[in-house]
Amino acid sequence: MAKGFILIEICLCMSLLSCRESQPKNMYVVEAGSSGTICLPLMDWNVCGAFSHDFDSINADSFALNPFAYRFLQNPDTTIRYWHNGLYHPLYNQLDLKEVFHITPNDTTHTLKEKIVYLYCILHSKKEADVYVEVKKSMKCIQRVNGDTLHRKEVQGLNIYPVHLKKGNNLYSIKAIVRGEDYSLEATVHDSLSIARLYLEGQSCNIVYPQIFPDSNIVQLTNPHQRVLDTPVILQFFNVKGMKMHEITLESEKFVYSIPKVERNISYMCTMTICGATVRQPVLCGEVEETYKRFVDLRSNLSENHPKIPEIDKLLYRLQFLLKHPSRNDGDWWWQFKISPVTYQLEHLFANLDKPIVCDDTEANIKFATYLSEIDCIPQSYLLARPNHIDNNSPLPLVVVIRPNIEKYHPFLSSPQIARQWALNQMQALANRHHYIIMMPEMRTYLDEDVTPEIASELQLAIKDVCKRYKIDKNRMYLHANCSGGYRALRIATENPDLFAAIGLYAPIYQRSGITPIGQTIDLKIRNLKNIPIFIHDDPIDQHGSHEQVANLIKECKKEGVSYTLSIKRNSGKFYNVCLVGEEALDFYKDKNNIHH
Repeated sequence: MAKGFILIEICLCMSLLSCRESQPKNMYVVEAGSSGTICLPLMDWNVCGAFSHDFDSINADSFALNPFAYRFLQNPDTTIRYWHNGLYHPLYNQLDLKEVFHITPNDTTHTLKEKIVYLYCILHSKKEADVYVEVKKSMKCIQRVNGDTLHRKEVQGLNIYPVHLKKGNNLYSIKAIVRGEDYSLEATVHDSLSIARLYLEGQSCNIVYPQIFPDSNIVQLTNPHQRVLDTPVILQFFNVKGMKMHEITLESEKFVYSIPKVERNISYMCTMTICGATVRQPVLCGEVEETYKRFVDLRSNLSENHPKIPEIDKLLYRLQFLLKHPSRNDGDWWWQFKISPVTYQLEHLFANLDKPIVCDDTEANIKFATYLSEIDCIPQSYLLARPNHIDNNSPLPLVVVIRPNIEKYHPFLSSPQIARQWALNQMQALANRHHYIIMMPEMRTYLDEDVTPEIASELQLAIKDVCKRYKIDKNRMYLHANCSGGYRALRIATENPDLFAAIGLYAPIYQRSGITPIGQTIDLKIRNLKNIPIFIHDDPIDQHGSHEQVANLIKECKKEGVSYTLSIKRNSGKFYNVCLVGEEALDFYKDKNNIHH
């Protein structure tokens, strides 16, 4: 190493000794052992690069040991036109090298391909501690803490790296090798409880393969749950009456278990508990066709005026639709997971025919609820996700999700978003985490109609039905929509300004001139929302939504004195338009109360 670099390194070591007092922006304090769980996003990074492989092969070892020594380094290779050396704070809540190097989203030159960029920061721990780093990235990354290479824990679906922190400052460095199209990276420090909850949420309705083989009563794990943490993992199986049928403590490297006492063509609820946190999943013991026939026979024994007939018929339609759907034979891995939530709900309905309402913890996590509309007595439906546990003495907040336009071209129970089982699972996991009831009403939306009086009335009736089934806090009812659903959400809110305590919109469509005569636009009366805080999310590089529409909505909010909170994040567009509900909006709703009630 050159003498100048030795001097820099000595000065920097002295600087690091005092950085606890100065606390630079790229030093993160890890409160290990604190009363709460650790979930610490690492946002600001020191970025140095981009380098060629030739330069890196000479300097990699010294850089890994002390990247701060290179803080004054100038671009050593002028053939690489992209260069940054210093602290970088992302503009849009995610570190993206395209943003760092000012590369446009549609750039096709691939001039960074196979180049190397170093990222580094300080993790300060007040005591020696074992934590985990969750990393979301597509680039190849070599990660080190205090010079030791991190190794990924073999857990499907998550990039989790165990990290041992010494007391004081710990150097966390990442050597990123740019490949593919995605240059983004997100890193978050967790403790064991936080990582257990994160993992469990990803296993909502996905604990075991959902069909128990009836001849052997064998169940198989979907993922190696035992590898997440060195702590017991408990599986339990309950019938629809809430009676525990079996309990298992998972064994290391064992993925198949026998479940005695379960009956053929009957649905059960499986739960998994790690570190005191629990997720649930309906499972079916038996063959789907046989189970469908059993339910049809049970339904035929009911009188046509039985109050639960509409809901049973809707579910039977959904089950038959899935049985005949081509995705069953086209390699859709999720197809099997779409069956058991429906069979379990039917099981629960037939087991409680004499009870008008059952909203205890024996219910399914995700429900296709049906009621007879007061408008014309025609059955109407809504999708509902609920927390795993409900205290009927404590009112719950309600989130009403307005479905995007793509949904309205399909029957409600077979529409594209609802057909994405993983999206339903995420919706339920968020309902459980935030302890909300989340619903998506059918609401008589069909083609390109605007929000008609009939649509508005049906929305009120759907909310009314939820309030019959659950104890809802009417001071905490919220409206949520993404993309094309945003326009309808705004129409509903401005026409009913006393109904909701807050609104959450993901890349919303604000203006729809196509449904009005040429030259006319609809006044959305944004002024009516002065007492309703609005959350607006946008992605600066997303091509799916209209940034101009978002800008116009913000302009109108400013003009009318409407309170809004703007969230911007790069690379989120590939997620929000395929998910039913966004977590940032649910965070925003917290402590928002309706002043009109």
